[in-house]
Amino acid sequence: MNITKRLIKDRLGFTTDVQVADWFGVTKQAVGRWEEDEPIPQLQRYRAVEKRPDLFSDEVQAA
Repeated sequence: MNITKRLIKDRLGFTTDVQVADWFGVTKQAVGRWEEDEPIPQLQRYRAVEKRPDLFSDEVQAA
């Protein structure tokens, strides 16, 4: 699974960590610890696919 913070932002049209944090229901500080081009934490990868399989399920299949 290669879901990164940058991929989340690009596919959802977000520009800030606050938007990503709100979408996941976590703090801005938590999202701030994620590198832009490194895979996000595993639990959040699964949540992204669960919330928007139309945007992120390809990333699961490619891994």
